[in-house]
Amino acid sequence: MAEQNNKQCSSFRASKRRNKRIKTILLCFSALLSSAVTTQLYGFEQAKVNQKALPEGLETITVTARKRNENLQETPISISSFSASELEYKQINSSDQLTQITPNLSFSSHAPSAGNNASSQVFIRGIGQTEFLPTTDPGVGLYIDDVYMARSVGATLDFIDLQQVEILRGPQGTLFGRNTIGGAISLQTRRPSDEFKGYVDVKIGTDNKQEIKGSVDIPISNELLTSFSVGLRARDGYVNRLLDSTVLGDDDSKGGRMAVEWLLSQNLNLYWTLDFVKEQETGSPIVFNGLAAGGAFANAAKNNANTGCASTTFDAEDLRERCLSNHWDAGPYANYGTGEVASLFKSWGTSLILNADFKHFSLKSITAYRDMQWTGARDADNTPLVILHTRNTDTQNQFSQELQLTGVALKERLNWLAGIYYFEEQASDDYLLNVAVGTINSGGRVKNDSSAIFGQLTYDFTEQLALTIGARYTQENKGFKPLQYSISSYVFPVASSEVNEQAQYLHPFNGDTYPTIAGGALAVIPGGVDFFPREFSREKYTDITPMFNLSYKIDSNAMVYLGYSEGFKSGGYNARHIKPGIAVRRYDPENAATYEVGLKADLLDNSLRLNTALFNTEYTDLQFVIREDFAPIVFNAGKAKIKGLEVEMTWLPTEHLEITGSLGYIDAEYTELSQSLQEQGIGLKNKMPHVPKINSSLGLAYIYPLTDGGVISPRIDWSYRDNVYFDALNSEEITQEAYSTVNASVNWVSPNDTYSVTFAITNLNDKLYKVAGNTALNSASSYSEAVYARGREWMLGGKYRF
Repeated sequence: MAEQNNKQCSSFRASKRRNKRIKTILLCFSALLSSAVTTQLYGFEQAKVNQKALPEGLETITVTARKRNENLQETPISISSFSASELEYKQINSSDQLTQITPNLSFSSHAPSAGNNASSQVFIRGIGQTEFLPTTDPGVGLYIDDVYMARSVGATLDFIDLQQVEILRGPQGTLFGRNTIGGAISLQTRRPSDEFKGYVDVKIGTDNKQEIKGSVDIPISNELLTSFSVGLRARDGYVNRLLDSTVLGDDDSKGGRMAVEWLLSQNLNLYWTLDFVKEQETGSPIVFNGLAAGGAFANAAKNNANTGCASTTFDAEDLRERCLSNHWDAGPYANYGTGEVASLFKSWGTSLILNADFKHFSLKSITAYRDMQWTGARDADNTPLVILHTRNTDTQNQFSQELQLTGVALKERLNWLAGIYYFEEQASDDYLLNVAVGTINSGGRVKNDSSAIFGQLTYDFTEQLALTIGARYTQENKGFKPLQYSISSYVFPVASSEVNEQAQYLHPFNGDTYPTIAGGALAVIPGGVDFFPREFSREKYTDITPMFNLSYKIDSNAMVYLGYSEGFKSGGYNARHIKPGIAVRRYDPENAATYEVGLKADLLDNSLRLNTALFNTEYTDLQFVIREDFAPIVFNAGKAKIKGLEVEMTWLPTEHLEITGSLGYIDAEYTELSQSLQEQGIGLKNKMPHVPKINSSLGLAYIYPLTDGGVISPRIDWSYRDNVYFDALNSEEITQEAYSTVNASVNWVSPNDTYSVTFAITNLNDKLYKVAGNTALNSASSYSEAVYARGREWMLGGKYRF
């Protein structure tokens, strides 16, 4: 079987479509290397290397976490900030990889039930969301150039023309506002330069990895600046479907971006961007992770299979003996699925930012529109049987407008900010479920809008002592129209933990009565019947999220602070109903309130930077995702207390050696759970999902100046994550035990900073670990699935700057 598997992989990698792309990129790569005077290994961008080699010590990092430019060491919140060159040097090329270097951030690039490679599950300090449908909001806000990205699908982003990333931990409900109950990830893109310049970056590597990125700045005049960027990425998949030779988990994406900055006057400028991305890939790298032999769907699938279970399609094995067994486990990089698989993501967006400075205040306007389409199809059971297959076809568009007024007063002791915000979105979700007991559509149409007013004041009592207070009032209007109906004859469970009266399921809104079987436990519905009226349901949610912060500068190199902040994530509707009813079920908002104390210090003659934070969060009305019958349902069912700390360190013991490190610790516990939740098997001793108790990183880099003026720099990075559960039930089959990974690279940059080359190995220790999991072994649908990270990978890249 392994030999057959290898042959299938070899066949795939030899495909004509790949060969053409490989030849093109290798020619570009060869030309790049041959033009270099010396072929060594790439390091920091020259400017950064020179700066870090100076005896003056650590550089000043500017952040915009409080909507104004500030020194990171003078911003009194827990925040990690990374420049584009620093991320490139650490081999962090996409948003999901930020989890390797950021304390208390969990960022998975796959929500398995979505079946789409661009789906994401993001948690900060234990708060986030696993549901990906447009009826449920994420718990961590993602922003690109201050524009909020409303959906978790599409949050896994490749970094193209990036300037800086800021990860803000804890509720950011005042200035960032919408759905930042756990925190916010803010990406700032690079502004056009007033000089003609650019770069071409080419990479090749494991699994036929081929990547090319490029950017060029073209100043039209001193007042009109433009930049254009493009990125292409391709890589073979790494999970083989053994029965049809399909390979899952491949990369095939293209994207581009245009930016225009118009300096209308000394006090007025416009910044306009337009971007697009398309990812069209085979499917998510999901594998078999268990099958409940006594599950209703598994038994129904076996009965429906007829001769399928008795046929011998490979290795002379009798499929009948395998139908209800865990022998379908083909390992972490293969499966026996035969159902449809697909992964498509397309998105484009535009934003216009206006900055105007007046005598006593400044005005900033952010206008943005985005449009997204995605498809995800998966064989959830990963067997030849039809136990549970899904296909999502979703669209979403959003418009937002934000106005910010900022200024200083009272002899520059008072910094103030006031703003208004408006957001609206429309989305459609067609969620096809082909299950052993029939075929249904479970989805609908979404219309949401949100408006807010907010403000923040910072008053400097002295040069050392400052107080910040702020608040935001938010109103959210949620609308949902169910499009949930049977496509074929369909058997559904009558009883549920939420509804004890069976009558409403036997007598839906249209007055029909459906026959029951299995002693009244199941009902049979014909094809073409709506489960709910096709009418919009609407709910309004309002909340006020305050904050305060008191900071004290011990001296010019150290500051302590005490803060309090609240976050709010609105309620919504469940779009996964699997049986008729009277009304679509909804759930209420959840809230978080966090106390935080922190220290930021530059020590040892500005050679050691040490930032720490301790926090305590009261998390209420948690939105749990729990299976009811076989459908994941969101409902409010508890309270939790989350305590922890973050430590980040950068140390330059010599002018050539850099040591970086981070430590995150989370002690999360449920303090109250509803009776219905406890009946599902979730107790107060259960661990919260996606919350490793300890996560840490350590990096060492040495910068070695060459006699010709170039620089060579080896680097090694270690990352550790403690045990983590992927669901609230703490299901052992999708638990990931503690693990460590190691990345290593050697880098070189030419004397004139024109050429650079890098060689890197990620997951050097070839650690096998899950990045996501989903299970329904205790429900009728009987299956469990998981996604594993790729193994050890190598990469060789070259960059030419002009």
